[in-house]
Formats: sequence, C-alpha cells, structure tokens
Amino acid sequence: MTRSTSRAERADALAARLEGVPRDVVARMQDHLRYRDFAQRGVVALMRDFYARLDAAGLPPACVTPAIYESVATSRSRLRALLYGLHAFAPDVPLSPAAETKRHWDAWLNARYGKKPKVAAHSRRIGLPADRWPAAWPRPEAILDRTVRPYGNALRPLAAKTREVVVSAVGLLAASRDWAKARGVVVPETPSEELFEAFERYLLLERAVSCRTAGDYLERLEMYFLRAGLLDEASLTALQEIRGALAEAATDAVPGKRAVLRAFRERFELGDLLRAAVAAGEAARTRPAQSTAALRLRQKAVFYALLVNAGDRQGDLRHARIGVELTRDADGVWHHDLRQGKTARRKEMEALWPGTGALLDAHVLADRPARRIGARMAELDGANLLTLGPDVLGRGFLNRRLEADFPLEMEDGATERLTGHLIRTLIVDAIRRLRPDALWAAQHMLGHSDRWMQETYRSEFDASAAVRAMDGRYAEIEAGAG
Repeated sequence: MTRSTSRAERADALAARLEGVPRDVVARMQDHLRYRDFAQRGVVALMRDFYARLDAAGLPPACVTPAIYESVATSRSRLRALLYGLHAFAPDVPLSPAAETKRHWDAWLNARYGKKPKVAAHSRRIGLPADRWPAAWPRPEAILDRTVRPYGNALRPLAAKTREVVVSAVGLLAASRDWAKARGVVVPETPSEELFEAFERYLLLERAVSCRTAGDYLERLEMYFLRAGLLDEASLTALQEIRGALAEAATDAVPGKRAVLRAFRERFELGDLLRAAVAAGEAARTRPAQSTAALRLRQKAVFYALLVNAGDRQGDLRHARIGVELTRDADGVWHHDLRQGKTARRKEMEALWPGTGALLDAHVLADRPARRIGARMAELDGANLLTLGPDVLGRGFLNRRLEADFPLEMEDGATERLTGHLIRTLIVDAIRRLRPDALWAAQHMLGHSDRWMQETYRSEFDASAAVRAMDGRYAEIEAGAG
C-alpha cells in the first residue's frame, strides 16, 4: 500500500511541475505515472521546457518548428526523451520537424562511436606477385608510378586504385602461363596473340568470370604493356580484337529490353506500381514521422506515383523542385510543369491524379495537420521534391526500390532489374496497344513533342482499378484527416 500511495502522490504533484503544459497532456502523464515510471529520465523537465519555448515563440503545438526541437534537444539523450514524451503523451504534436535534429545527433553518434579500427588490408588476389613475373616484364614501380614515354607520348602515373587493379591483372596473366603449362601448353611471355588468348581461356574457364569482367582485365593489360613499351602493332591489334569480341559477347548475354518487358508483364502490371505507392504511403504513417524510414517510404510513394502518372525521367524527378516544376493551387490540386532534362521541353500535363496529389500532400505534411499545407508549401518553395531540402537523392536510390519491389526472373533463371526507363517504355507500349491513334500523346508525355495530351493519357487509366482504388483510398484518408 505504501508504494501505491507514494506513486499516487507523485502523480498528483506532477501538475505543479508541468506549469504551462496543456491540461490533457498533464492528465495523460499523471495517469501513466500512477501505474508505472516514465521510460525516459528527465521527460517532465523536457516537456515543460518544450511548451515554454512554444509559448515564447507564440506558436501552437501543431505549428512547432525545427528550431524549437533544436533549442530543447541540446543532447542526443534529451532528444530521445523529448520524442518519447511527445509521442506518448502529446500525440497531436508533429514529430516530423525534429527530423533534422535527429539526423544531426545520429551523425554525431556515428562519428564518435561508429568508426571501425583500421586493420591491415588482406589481399585476396590470386595472381602472382611481381617478383615472380617473367624477367621481361618491368616491375610496377618502374612504369606505373611515374610518367613514361615508350612511344613518344607521355603516359602519366596511375592513381592508386587503378594501379592496384592493373598489377592484379598482370599477376593473373603470369598465373595463367603456369595454368597453361600444367596442361601441356607452353605460352610465350612476350605480348602476343597466343599469350592473350591463353589469358582469355584462363579467365573464362578457370576463373569463371563474365565476358565483361574478362574484357576489363584485358584493358588493364593494355595499360601495363603500353607503359612497358612491349606492344607492337600486331600484339596491340590482337589484344584489342579479343577485347572487342568479349564486349560483343557480354552484350549478347544481357537480355534485350523486350525480354525484360515481357518478364514484367508476366508477373506485374503498371497498376502494381500505383498499389505499391499507396502501400508505401500507408506504411509511412505507421512509422515515427521524424524517422528516416518514414521519409524513405514517402519518397518511394511519390516516386512510384509520378513515374506512372507523368512518365518522368528519373534524373528529372530527382531534381524536381516544389513550387517550380511541381505546384499546388489554391484548390489543393497539384500541377506538373517539369521540363525534360534530356530534351529541354516542357510537359504540359496539367493536373495530376487525385491519388498522386494526396501522396504529395502526405509527403509534404508528414504528421502535421492538413491545415498546415499552405504554410508548408511556402516553407518548401524551391526545395527538392523528394528530399524536401537542398540535397538531391543519389542516382541509385530509385532503381534500388524498383529492383527490390519488382524482381524480374528471366527464362534462364537469371534476375533482371526493372528501371524507370523501362516503366516509361511500358507506358508507351500500353498506349500503342490500346490507343494506336494516341501515340502522339505518349510522345508528348515523355517530353518529345509540343502537343498537349493530359486527357488522352488519363483516359488510358480511367478504367484502371488501381487508379480508382488509389484515388478512393486517399479520398478516405483526406476526409479522415480533415
């Protein structure tokens, strides 16, 4: 009984320590404390500080700014405790403005404790070391670490990483001579067609590398032997012909675009990208709004929706800006005015689909109330559409999402990647098959003409259950959030 009485007294006394904190928040904290302690130390003082700074700035809780979080969270532990308190007891306070502060303290933590101790590199190269190369082949330091002029033109020293792979390739070439000798074939050490053909067989048969990788190794041999001055016209021609044959074989080994598109159609349809966009947007709502995981999900949702809705190139999407290439009017309708980076032509797509607009709203707002959308658009004017800041996503970000969500298994069992470029091709194919008379519309959508085509392009998808479901689902979300 003593323990229960003590806890109840602490809960009753909590109101006096939370002066300035909204009464509903205080009540939730008191109810919690009557049964268990707070999960984070110092949460009471932090909640009081947070609301005091909001009051001093003249801001309601729904309009909290990143600066407020920055001023309260002067350490990583304070930020963690504050986010815990707000999430548990003040669910109406947006946490997404704390994202930048969280990234700052995460970076600090990684810089301080995340560095791995340096260890001596352990080479896994299986080529012979330079002291076991044929005597006629110069040692690396003699020709790779300084400017040489074996044929009159200056060949400058190689960068460290390039030097390493060149030395590795020459070491493999030396090992290939031993491999051939063990099979009763004597290969000359002088650069020649015989030497390079033996090396090609060694790479493809013994090392089982791809034709593309074998070609890379031969390119490195060319760099070495040119600097050594050991290539004559016949041996250089032989080396380049073998490289050319390997490049052609590598190209033939890659499935054609049509085969990849066929693999996509066998398992998926364009509507699946819209379903994935909706799923990513809803998954983001279940994550802490300030987390990187939530941001990545919102980015994927917007990317997938715009990819199908507008057929944009990935490079153009990565650099698109709010208020410039993508705008939102007073009626809440998003408009597309993105100039193609490749053709420099504008795409007068007019209004985007309602579902796409809802995903864009959710991306801009995160967990802020819907009434803040106007202020957010003003804050983000000129900001990158996907990162909501000055930064641009890396080139591989978007394709990695497509590859993970839409794996394509080819007839030979290999797995190919779906790219944004292939999605654009699928859109054109859909229009060509369903409405051949509207092919000009696809050309405009992809930035290749000056004709307006929004109604025609939209008509291709009006009957799509995926688009109807996308629009309907986000209409429900908007109604609930309003």
